[in-house]
Amino acid sequence: MDFLKPFRRIKTGGGGNNFLVLDIGTDVIKALVCVAEGSKGKVIGVGKKQQKLGDMQGGVVTDIASVIANCNTAIREAEKMAGATTTKMILGISGELVKGATTTTSYVRRDANTKIDLAELKNIVHKIQWRAFDVVRSQLSRETGYNEIDVKLVNAAIVDTRIDGYKVSNPIGFQGKEVTLSIFNAFAPLVHYGALQTIAAEIDRELLAIAAEPYALTRCLGNEDSSQFGGIFIDMGAGTTDVAIVRNGTVEGTKMFTLGGRMFTKRLAQNLNISFQEAEEIKLNYSNDKLERQSHRIVREAMQTDCDVWLSGVILTIEEFENIDVLPSKILLSGGGSLLPEIKEVLDSREWIKTLPFAKKPQINFLNPKMITNIADETKTLTSPQDAVPLALANLGLSFINDDELPSKVLKKVVRLMQI
Repeated sequence: MDFLKPFRRIKTGGGGNNFLVLDIGTDVIKALVCVAEGSKGKVIGVGKKQQKLGDMQGGVVTDIASVIANCNTAIREAEKMAGATTTKMILGISGELVKGATTTTSYVRRDANTKIDLAELKNIVHKIQWRAFDVVRSQLSRETGYNEIDVKLVNAAIVDTRIDGYKVSNPIGFQGKEVTLSIFNAFAPLVHYGALQTIAAEIDRELLAIAAEPYALTRCLGNEDSSQFGGIFIDMGAGTTDVAIVRNGTVEGTKMFTLGGRMFTKRLAQNLNISFQEAEEIKLNYSNDKLERQSHRIVREAMQTDCDVWLSGVILTIEEFENIDVLPSKILLSGGGSLLPEIKEVLDSREWIKTLPFAKKPQINFLNPKMITNIADETKTLTSPQDAVPLALANLGLSFINDDELPSKVLKKVVRLMQI
């Protein structure tokens, strides 16, 4: 099935500007019904469905049929709230084996004096993307042990274009000797990507994209064009923690590790000799400061050890980013797991940053949904950092609907060929 084919023009009661956002989390599936209004959008419907413990592990689908049923429940709830249907969808992908990197590659033109036309642009993008594709796919294969043929391209985006060092948004009509493109590519093993393709096919919506969720977070603040912006995005879900680094407005890459909120719940269940569900309820009450003093102290002690283990995962993951001399001094937290008080506390400590190339102590803040200014939440229900990912996906969906930049359109055609 070709997931990037032109959209069928289907008239629905909800209108042609509606689209669906589906965030398939290890713990909760979130569906948003959104309306695109030019470069802005709004959320008019929200649906959520709790997953069973066996449905997903570490961000990877383990029971396709159950996840499909959960998706349909969340979608029905969102469309009922919106009073509208959807025919287009953007699907988020995460998990330990999803990796992304930005590769900068240059192409030297034969004649610097001729102006770049569409045919030459297509040739340049095609050659540079295949080079970047080979580099990152080979790297992921080495890191995961999967054969290169079993590694699939999830999505790609041009994050910077330069001609002889001069930044441009569209190379058409320019002269120059060297064209340099920085392209972000996200990859996942075939078994993971294929499961999401199956889910998407069953949901039966035209797919705008399967997008890497950490990448969506890096593009959600409306400062994508700022060459000065830098930050480390840490999204802590139930099964995984995703880390993305942006420097000088460019996404350096995305990486994940399989430690999330469920690890803390399991520890609590073990220490208190109670069920997972009971431990999860106590953990949520603890995060919301609803426990009495003695119970609060017992839970806090149980959380400390695993918090240190989680922080070790963050350090090791950041160390995997190569060729970064100085790390950004801003850290943005999102995801339900990040609401544990110990997470921000441990990141605020000075000890851990000594092993990493920070120029100064980083500021730790939560990624508040209100910071995603291109998307207005008319439902007034998306108020927590755990709602940042679906809103970031909605923001990315706008860019797919409104993308008029020629280089991006050319890249999409190349990506389509790579995904066959």
